[in-house]
Amino acid sequence: MTSKLEPVQEQLNDSFTFYREIREQIIDGNTEKIKETIKEIEEQLNSGVEFSSDKRFFMLSTVAKHFQKVSNYDKAGNYGRQAIRLSKKVSTEFIEVIIDTYLDYASLEREYGQLSNARMELAKLLAFLDTIDYKEPYAYGVIFSNLGKIALDEENMESGLTQLEKSLNYFKKAVSETHPIISSSIKTLSDAYIQVEHYHKAVELYQELLENYREAKHKVAEARTMLRLGEIHFYIDLKEARKIITNAIKLMSEIYKGNHLDIANAILMLAEIDENMSNFPRAINYYKQALQQLTHFYDETHFLVVYVYSKIGTISIKTFKLNQAKEYLEKGLDLSTQFPKIRMQFLYALGKIYSDEKAYDEAFEVFKEFLQRLEQDGRKKSIAYGNTLQAIAFNYLEQELMEEALVYYRNALGIYESLSNCKEEMGLTYIRLAYCYENIEDKDHQQAESNYEKGFKIIEKSRNQELLEEALAGIIDFFTRNENAKKRRLYEDKFVKLQSQKNKA
Repeated sequence: MTSKLEPVQEQLNDSFTFYREIREQIIDGNTEKIKETIKEIEEQLNSGVEFSSDKRFFMLSTVAKHFQKVSNYDKAGNYGRQAIRLSKKVSTEFIEVIIDTYLDYASLEREYGQLSNARMELAKLLAFLDTIDYKEPYAYGVIFSNLGKIALDEENMESGLTQLEKSLNYFKKAVSETHPIISSSIKTLSDAYIQVEHYHKAVELYQELLENYREAKHKVAEARTMLRLGEIHFYIDLKEARKIITNAIKLMSEIYKGNHLDIANAILMLAEIDENMSNFPRAINYYKQALQQLTHFYDETHFLVVYVYSKIGTISIKTFKLNQAKEYLEKGLDLSTQFPKIRMQFLYALGKIYSDEKAYDEAFEVFKEFLQRLEQDGRKKSIAYGNTLQAIAFNYLEQELMEEALVYYRNALGIYESLSNCKEEMGLTYIRLAYCYENIEDKDHQQAESNYEKGFKIIEKSRNQELLEEALAGIIDFFTRNENAKKRRLYEDKFVKLQSQKNKA
């Protein structure tokens, strides 16, 4: 069989053209198409045939690039290291491929968590470029961008920011202010600024980019940059964020003349802003608009669509629009099978609605699934688990099924007692347990009194006056019913004292 590489061996210049074409195929992801060619290059590398340093370097670098693309770490690392060792003997005519080889190998080391190795290779590359007095700013931009990302991976924010700032400055010397690499670099750098709460620096970067897009009349890029500015203002000023995003939507409406994902995302941002500002009716309105947009591009089982159903449903509960809440939550629950975490929100919210409607069987079914999912996630000892047990217990209480309620309250108490941050819940559960002991068929007044007083002592230490008033009312009623005047007066005095403090405040 005639080798595809035979013509390549005849003329060196042709070989470089050939390998560059192979590298382009790798970059484009056409790895299956060139698999046999890579195999032949490998065979030649391992055949013992002598090649010039330049040609062998090209061969090594190319197969390393291929194996990195197909996630064969061992071969990519082996060939990459060989190529780098040989690179100092390679003509500087091929400096771009030398730089690319170092970058590929550093990227490989970073991908597999060898951050110090990756950083070391990039430092060697910088030193090598310094020895040949290489001045191309774009290459330095890429190198410092990689160094910055490695530093961020290592949680060295100061170094990461410094390297990313250098990278951006180099790119600005190499390309126009509206080149895609500029916006990409600004995104990485601004994300790092946000992480360290340097929000105004992130705003400055995007404000400058926005002006450049406006000057170049890049309307789509201008609108998307406005959205990014709006996102950053989430951390600074929600009213300003809303103003910026509203203006972006106006611009996008002029550009797209209809439905568009950019518009849908912008409306979602407005909804989140109003939700954060507790403007719930307006938030619901925006979520509905976003839902209308999103269903033009996604089917109903897409995560964003399901997410919006959950938002409309849960916020509707806050605005006491329970029929609307139930409609969106039930619809969303049917669509949420693929999204376990968001399904939990539907289940718990619907459990509350069904409980309010006294649809206790339906409430029990959704609460039961909610508990099962918590168990599957290893979250049985959690406030959410305890609160759900308590919600089920309360439904039994409402139906005067005291024995069943008692079991669930005991289980809830066991959860709370294993946690350190739920004293109020624990106190309330003791009081509900007390009520159950007082009203079960075999009444246990001693247990009832003990639990009332335990619950009150816990709640008394909290700052929740509303809960404290509820506890006092319950315990006063108990001692009134059981004709214990001494203890009744004790708690009545506490109640009077509480009211007096409340009036003074």
